[in-house]
Amino acid sequence: MNIASSLFAIFFYMLATAMLLHRLRTGNNRRLGTSALILGLFAVVAHGIAAVTAIATPEGADLGLSQLFSLLSGMICLITLTTSLRRPLHNLLLALFPLASLSIVFELLLPGKEIGEHYSAGVYSHIILSILAYSTLSIAAAQALVLAVQDRMLRQHKLRGLPNYMPPLQTMESMLFELIAMSFVLLSGAILTGSLYVDNLLAQHLVHKTVFSIMAWAFLGVLIGGRLALGWRGRTAIRWTLLAFSSLLLGYVGTKIALIVFSQTAA
Repeated sequence: MNIASSLFAIFFYMLATAMLLHRLRTGNNRRLGTSALILGLFAVVAHGIAAVTAIATPEGADLGLSQLFSLLSGMICLITLTTSLRRPLHNLLLALFPLASLSIVFELLLPGKEIGEHYSAGVYSHIILSILAYSTLSIAAAQALVLAVQDRMLRQHKLRGLPNYMPPLQTMESMLFELIAMSFVLLSGAILTGSLYVDNLLAQHLVHKTVFSIMAWAFLGVLIGGRLALGWRGRTAIRWTLLAFSSLLLGYVGTKIALIVFSQTAA
């Protein structure tokens, strides 16, 4: 089931990408087309089945790097796809769909070996919220980068190219803060469930992950407070968003590196 679902996901991702490219070239790219939406949904569903079956093995939960990366990329595509129905974010899918396909190939070629125990519902809720928070903040970081490029081009009076394919700057900022608020709520839930259900952080070498996650949560909180109290926007919002994302990324990558180093040392 994992291999079949993976191949179906890659096939539909490529078809959806081709459809989006066609709409972009013909100038019909102001909204997500029905065909691209349906193909994207097929791809995300197949990707989800492949990712879940790769993680939830009969022997226990496989939380290897390739499995989690595949699940994260699928969640990012799903969030962006559904958000595109309400907001013009669909051009981001031109990059996200091929990246999701690569993550599936990565998961197939490098199957995980980190089979863990059968976790409780509370631990699984922490994992799901963490993945959702990371996925949403990843989209916010991508949005911030696009906003930075768009702002720079407008300041240099380069009105051709990217500005023609993106929403107005004010709309982009509004979308960015919606994603930031969503990330803050999800990360708050992830930290709360982690404190309630994840035991022995020191024994599991998860201290730095917790510290960096709290730092990211604090950066998001400061940004939201600055927006409400001081009207922060533009470059300030971009910097704080990327700072929060970098902290969360360091926490996750640092955890995986620490676990790999520890396992090699123990061996």
